Amino acid sequence: MIQRIQTLYLAISASLAGLLLNGDIVKLVGEKGELYSLSFRGISLIQDGVTELIVKSIPLSILMILVPLLLFVSLLLFKNRKLQIRATVLSTLLFCGVLIMMLYYIFISGRNINADPIFNIKLVFPLVGLIFGYLAFRAILKDELLVKSYDRIR
Repeated sequence: MIQRIQTLYLAISASLAGLLLNGDIVKLVGEKGELYSLSFRGISLIQDGVTELIVKSIPLSILMILVPLLLFVSLLLFKNRKLQIRATVLSTLLFCGVLIMMLYYIFISGRNINADPIFNIKLVFPLVGLIFGYLAFRAILKDELLVKSYDRIR
């Protein structure tokens, strides 16, 4: 399991998805200087060190919790490659959904509260996770085709 490259790809993608659950993804600054932050719970107003949740993001929260769990399950399915391919594809599609939902909350909800985004490195994590998910899919598929080719030779 550990010696396969797809294990490394899935582990990197799962760790990036897990890092999104901790801390702020993007900070938003309002017209009057008020500071907002987007985390996996939603958009919060930060005043004097106290955070108040303004916009809840339940769909984003669900997706951000499902993606690392599904990637971890996919990591453990190394004996059943067909199921591992399906779990990897589903988690990659959900990662794409996380990226779209994050952009929605940044730009649409940010516009509703009249705030401009200050981007953070965490905004790149879903994109990098998508790339590693795709690389894992290709490596798993390559292994599956190799095993099938050996079955034909017998």
